[in-house]
Amino acid sequence: MAWLEKLQVFRERFTPRRRRIVGGALLAAWVAGVVVCPGQYLLGLSIPGVIIFFSGWPAQPDRNG
Repeated sequence: MAWLEKLQVFRERFTPRRRRIVGGALLAAWVAGVVVCPGQYLLGLSIPGVIIFFSGWPAQPDRNG
């Protein structure tokens, strides 16, 4: 399978719902890490967690509902 085909399969599989789940899991791991052993290295969990979590939400929220 070519690289571009693999990327397309990954994009189809990584739906917005799954992005929210993965982002939420990273943020939960970050919170647990802050409680157990706070440190600067936890930025490696918080920054990608926030980016992935919020990329799962629609860009234009429905203002009518």
